[in-house]
Amino acid sequence: MFTHNLKIAFRNMRKYKNQTLISVIGLAVGFTCFALATLWIRYEMTFDSFHKNAERMHVVYQPNSRSQTGYDYSIRTPHPLAAHMKATFPEIKSAVTMLSSITNRITFDDIEIQASVVEADTAFIRMFDVKIIEGARDFLFPGSQNIAITQDKARQLFGNDNPIGKKIEIWNAEYTISTIVLGMSKQTNFPFDFIQFFNSFSSNHINDWRASFQNTIIELFPETDIAVFEKKLFEHEIDRGNTKIEKMTIKPITKMRYTDPNIEKDVKFQHLLIFALSGMLVILCSLFNYLTLFVSRFRIRQKELALRVVCGASAGSLLSMLSIEFIITLLLALLTGCLLTQWLHRPFLALSDIQMNLSAIHTESLIYLATVIAVSILLFWLILFIFRQRTLNLSIRRSNNKMFRKISVIVQLIISIGFAFCTSVILRQMHFLHQTEELGFSFKNRGSISALDTPGASGEALANYLKQIPEIIEIVDIYGERLNLVPQDIVSRDWIVNTWDENSAQGDGIVLKRMSVTPEYLSFYDFRLLAGEMLTEGDSETTVLLNESAARAFGWQDPIGKRFDDKYIVKGVIRNVYNFAPTIPPRPYVYVKHNPDNFQRPGAQGGIVHFRTLLFKFHEDTWKSCVEKIEQFNKEDLENSPLGISLIMGIVNTEEEFNKFLKSERALIRLLSFVSAICILICVFGFVSLVSLTCEERRKEIAIRKVNGATADDIIAIFAKEYSLLLLIGAAIAFSTGFLIMQRWLEYYAIRTNIPAWIYFSIVCALALVIVVCVGWQVYKSSVENPAEVVKSE
Repeated sequence: MFTHNLKIAFRNMRKYKNQTLISVIGLAVGFTCFALATLWIRYEMTFDSFHKNAERMHVVYQPNSRSQTGYDYSIRTPHPLAAHMKATFPEIKSAVTMLSSITNRITFDDIEIQASVVEADTAFIRMFDVKIIEGARDFLFPGSQNIAITQDKARQLFGNDNPIGKKIEIWNAEYTISTIVLGMSKQTNFPFDFIQFFNSFSSNHINDWRASFQNTIIELFPETDIAVFEKKLFEHEIDRGNTKIEKMTIKPITKMRYTDPNIEKDVKFQHLLIFALSGMLVILCSLFNYLTLFVSRFRIRQKELALRVVCGASAGSLLSMLSIEFIITLLLALLTGCLLTQWLHRPFLALSDIQMNLSAIHTESLIYLATVIAVSILLFWLILFIFRQRTLNLSIRRSNNKMFRKISVIVQLIISIGFAFCTSVILRQMHFLHQTEELGFSFKNRGSISALDTPGASGEALANYLKQIPEIIEIVDIYGERLNLVPQDIVSRDWIVNTWDENSAQGDGIVLKRMSVTPEYLSFYDFRLLAGEMLTEGDSETTVLLNESAARAFGWQDPIGKRFDDKYIVKGVIRNVYNFAPTIPPRPYVYVKHNPDNFQRPGAQGGIVHFRTLLFKFHEDTWKSCVEKIEQFNKEDLENSPLGISLIMGIVNTEEEFNKFLKSERALIRLLSFVSAICILICVFGFVSLVSLTCEERRKEIAIRKVNGATADDIIAIFAKEYSLLLLIGAAIAFSTGFLIMQRWLEYYAIRTNIPAWIYFSIVCALALVIVVCVGWQVYKSSVENPAEVVKSE
């Protein structure tokens, strides 16, 4: 019996090969997208979950008044905070101060290597349950020059040799390897290859509340009410003279990876969820397409099935016969999905940074897909249960309800149009962010060089050299400070204003971000003036510019000439500058004239060291050659120059840095564009197959209409009316739902595009054209058949 059913299944699949092929491809793509996205989501959600007390471990965040990324909270905290919290809050079982970083300044046998280093005290060993394999335990004490190395790093550096007693240098300080420890899982926010006590720089700030560059991790007692503790911590204030810390908060260490916006990732966690949902929708679209065609074929075969019942076939045997074809289709889709995973796993691992081999990816993917397949089979059996009660009499005398077919077509249209609409809006928003003048500045074809003027150096020589490079159009030399706009190098300081325009603050005052600029700097980045005048060389340090947000904060309709803090005069108002991620709202900024003398620092030999920023514009598509010539100068000409050229610390392409803010959106566009194309392809081929089956089912009706005088155009019009109505219903639902979704999505952006009417119109027209061509051709072929032959065959 099984062999017989298998033959029938393959015969039907061969007969309807186009429908089968589309179903297999659609399901395979959906399976692959869903499985990889789900695997990625699980990977992100399991960071640091392997610690024995992970559910009670939390990371402390403090308000970030000097944010360089625009985010309100920072993981960087002062060193004394851990001891203070342990002594202050009885809910805390343990607290540790630590610093995890990746550095290239590790030297072994005169070779520089890259490695992760954790600076901490002994509390780190206890809280993170670090296993000591061999060696001493006293490497995490003040003044210790001993260091621990992980087993994997030791094997990488020393092979089979025992690393204990070996010497390494970290930032020019020599350490002795005294301990071998077991490394943590790769899925951690705090990786390490070496563990050491705080280095000399960090040790100088052990009692310093002003320096916030370390991390504070706490472990709570099991009975602690987290919500109550968070409220208590938020209300707690620490006042240490010129440093005040308040409104602190915590994040579970297991959620830090996907909830902390400061952690840079190629694809945001929210976009991963969208990608996983997209994969599921592709699966649904493919399933509805397959089930719609199956039901249409089921109606065509109802007489055959009814005759089988009359001849003694049981309900179980019919269920088995019909299920085998569906199960084979799912298995073929699963096999194709595995092949796609095999093909895509390298770019997937590169994009996601997941440390996993191919066999593990296949294993986890199969677990997720087994659930999807089980649900699909249950849905299929439910449909069979509805239709299996059809008898021979009903099959001969009664036509079937076409509601299921129409609903399935509408569902496919909703998914396809919805995908196309959302992808179009995302593309438009990305184009808007690159072309709009509302960013408040220009970033294309601009770069910057950060340099140090060491004692005795002639900083102007570097600018003169750059002027000789033919690819460079303009040079702006900002002496005394690093003033990149993207990424913003200088930390913008808070300026609290208590008096303005004969008003006094009724509370904490107005908090402004202060930034030093020069007239050349404003012109270079093309800041947009809204009112008043720009700063000039003749202006004093008390003449300032405000941005739009600052003017609104003061409540001024006409800020020009207004005063605040008794002496500062507003000369102009500029448009808000979005030099952070475009999802971050603009903050009130005040721009003061730059004074280089305020940024002098003592050098190593007692001289004065100056920061210097060289901004330059270059011809389009010449960035690579510019960098090559600058680097050649830095490597070859620096030592030979009699002028003592400034030390180049970094070269930045402003456009490339700005594009980093949008890298997750661009990745999402690539993924959604592919998924949208698959959905539309499934929908179109589904239409073609469905119309073909419908024409086959209604051959007799078409023949009778022709006998009664209907032309081919009349018959095409009947079908066109039916499918046009379905298209309009699907489009109305898809656009309404898509509009609500995209409006919510656009709200995350501080500046956003509109959704013009031509997007709706173009999507409907494009899909309608495809459907008209496909449906028209299939119906035309049926309408030109000889009606006499059709009636005789029926």
